[in-house]
Amino acid sequence: MTALSGSSAHHRSGWSDGWRLLICAGSVLVWAVASHQTALAEDLLYPFDLSTSLSLRGGYEMKDGVGQSYLEAVPQISATRVDEDWVLSGSASATLDQYQKEGGGVRTLNLDAAVSYQLSRRTSVDAGIDYGLNLPRLNSDDLPDTVSEAPLNQTFGANASLAHQFNKTALDGRLGLRRTQTGPTRLDDDSLQDNSDQNAWAWSVGGRVSRELTPIVNVFYDTNVTRTIYDAASATLSAKRDGWTFDNRLGVAVNFKDRVTGEVSVGQLRRAYDAPGLNTVLTTSYGAAITYQLGNSAVLTVSADTSLSPATESGEADKITDGLSLGFSQQVNDRWGYELSTDFGREHYQGSDRHAGQFALGLEAIYIINSYASAYAGYRYELSEDSVEGGSRTNAIEAGLRFTRP
Repeated sequence: MTALSGSSAHHRSGWSDGWRLLICAGSVLVWAVASHQTALAEDLLYPFDLSTSLSLRGGYEMKDGVGQSYLEAVPQISATRVDEDWVLSGSASATLDQYQKEGGGVRTLNLDAAVSYQLSRRTSVDAGIDYGLNLPRLNSDDLPDTVSEAPLNQTFGANASLAHQFNKTALDGRLGLRRTQTGPTRLDDDSLQDNSDQNAWAWSVGGRVSRELTPIVNVFYDTNVTRTIYDAASATLSAKRDGWTFDNRLGVAVNFKDRVTGEVSVGQLRRAYDAPGLNTVLTTSYGAAITYQLGNSAVLTVSADTSLSPATESGEADKITDGLSLGFSQQVNDRWGYELSTDFGREHYQGSDRHAGQFALGLEAIYIINSYASAYAGYRYELSEDSVEGGSRTNAIEAGLRFTRP
C-alpha cells in the first residue's frame, strides 16, 4: 500500500493561494446567495416543497505513486409537490472541482423530473426524464495514458411504467428510451480520438409479474428487451454493434416487518447482433438489493448487478461486468456516526482470456454540527488488476462540510 505524504502533497500541489481563496470564497458566496433566495423560490414555486444543500470537500489522492490534491463543491436542489392522487418531483445537482493537474469547472451535472399518478386504488402510472453530463478525470482507468483532454459524456433518458395490483398478483409494464453520446478524446500529440462508435440510441420494453406467497415473501419473473442502434461502426470491430439484448430473471422479494427488505434474482443475459460476424454474448446475470435494519441506529445494505457495456478490446463487442457492493452505517449518538463500504467488480469477455477485477474499501466518519450543517472525514483504498494492462492502487483521504436547508 502506498504511503500518503504531506510533504509530497505540498510539493506537488502547484496551486496558488489565490486559487484556493477564490474557490472557497466563491463556494461560500454561492451558498449564501442560495440560502437568501430559498424563501423567494418557495414563494414562486408554491406549493412545492424545496430542499437545498451544498457540500464543500477537499482531499489528497495518490495513484501509483503520483499524488494530486483537489477541491470540490457540490450544490443540490430538489422540489416535490404531493397532491391527493399524484406526486410531481424534480432535482438538480452538479460537481464543480479543481483538480491539481486539470483546469477547474463542472465535472458532473444531473437533472431529472418525475410524475406519479394513482389512476385507481390498484393502478398507478409513473413517468420520468433525466439528463446527465460527466467529464472523467485524466487518471481514469478507462482513458489512455496519453490523454490530455478527457471526452465529455452525455446521457438522456425517458421512461414510463404502469402497475396494477390484483388480489395476490401484481403486474408492472415499462417502456424506456435512452441516448448516450461521447465526445472526442484529445491526446498528448494534439490529435483527436473519435468516439462516435460509442454513441447510440436504445429503446426498451419490459415487465414484471410477482406473486405473494406469504405476507412476507413474494416471487417474481422480470424480463426486459432492449434494441440498441449505434451511430457508427466500432473502430476495433469494423462492424456496427447494433443488436438486441434480452435480460430474464427469476427472483424472490422479502419484507419482514421493515427489518429486512429487498430482493435477489438470477437469470440469463443475452446479446444478439445484427452483423453476422459478431458472436452472440450469453452470460448468467445476478441482481440484489437488500436492506437490513440492525437495531434502531445501524443499517446493512447489499447490492449486486450484471451488465454489458461497449468493449475496447480488439475483436470483442461487449464487456461483461459483475459487481457486488456492501455497506454498513451506524449513528453512534446524536452527534457521531460512521459508514463502511466495500465494492467488488469483475470484468471479462466471452471470447477472450482477458479479465480484470476491482476492489474498493472506504471508511467515513460523520459529525452533526446542527440541523443545518455536518462535517465528515474519510479514507478510500482502490485496487484494480488487468490481465493485459496490469493494475493500479489508489489511496485517498478526504474531508468536508455539508450544509442543508430543508
